[in-house]
Amino acid sequence: MKQKTWPDRTDGSRFTAFPFSKPCNGGEWKTKYSRLSKFSSKPSSSPPPTGPDFSALPFDILMKIAAPFNFPSLLAASLVCRSWRDALRPLREAMLLLRYGKRFKHGRGGVRRNLEKALDSFLKAAARGSTLAMVDAGLIYWERGQKEEAIALYQKAAALGDPAGQCNLGISYLNAQPQNHKEAVKWLHEASVGGHVRAQYQLALCLHHGLGLDRNLQEAARWYLKAAEGGYVRAMYNVSLCYTFGEGLSHSLRHAKKWMKKAADRGHSKAQFEHGLSLFSEGEMLKAVVYLELATRSGETAATHVKNVILQQLSATSRDRAMLLADSWRALPSSR
Repeated sequence: MKQKTWPDRTDGSRFTAFPFSKPCNGGEWKTKYSRLSKFSSKPSSSPPPTGPDFSALPFDILMKIAAPFNFPSLLAASLVCRSWRDALRPLREAMLLLRYGKRFKHGRGGVRRNLEKALDSFLKAAARGSTLAMVDAGLIYWERGQKEEAIALYQKAAALGDPAGQCNLGISYLNAQPQNHKEAVKWLHEASVGGHVRAQYQLALCLHHGLGLDRNLQEAARWYLKAAEGGYVRAMYNVSLCYTFGEGLSHSLRHAKKWMKKAADRGHSKAQFEHGLSLFSEGEMLKAVVYLELATRSGETAATHVKNVILQQLSATSRDRAMLLADSWRALPSSR
């Protein structure tokens, strides 16, 4: 599901892309409380603290709540009481299967890459209720071209509240034949509200193009900005262009340059090219060459000519310095 982030200058539009009914043993707490009171110099006259009795949650609801949990959160929930520990046992087993699956998927932990074994582990974990495993299994199915199987797993994960499942489901509807823009926007919005940065970016694209809802540049820019602030590189690039052209955001070259540099420093090749051009226009020749060289190495062929023109104006020492900086460059962390 690779998508084009922004069109070439010759394109018509500047924007394109594309967590039981069996309660805990209440006597456990009372026993511990009474034992502690024996060591107090003065017995406490105040009653034990009261509040919602979460231990009385039905098992099925607890499982739905915990389905999207990661391993640390799942372990923390399992320590609440014996009832929760027993109820969440299938999900703890699922986490182990999920780990095995990832090892086989990526060829880590001393095993060779094996997608069949990875998928088998993910499906077993999904059967135990893990939405994380549902999403991973769905990804493998999608890459194989088995889109119906992938969408079925994304639907289960999405219904259980998993933001990644909601996001992937929305993107799947955008890539389905025929496309289903309304369902796509529905699930992308759910994931976006849950803080999923890729979903925020995709929702912004839908708003920008009027897919599944009315075109709204202000709302599109707002979601681009949320995704960018969450570390999504493509959104950083689009935010820069919004500021550049005044689409959905007030025209500001200062903010445009700031977001373009953020995207460039995180490995966005078009941003590296654009930022290199900006530095060139400001007379920052050495820095310009570094960004243009990075863009060239990432496949931006248009950057090559400009880079070569600048190199002719630099001394041999400066040229060597620029290439050394490009060789030692590392992208800043991002959500991609």
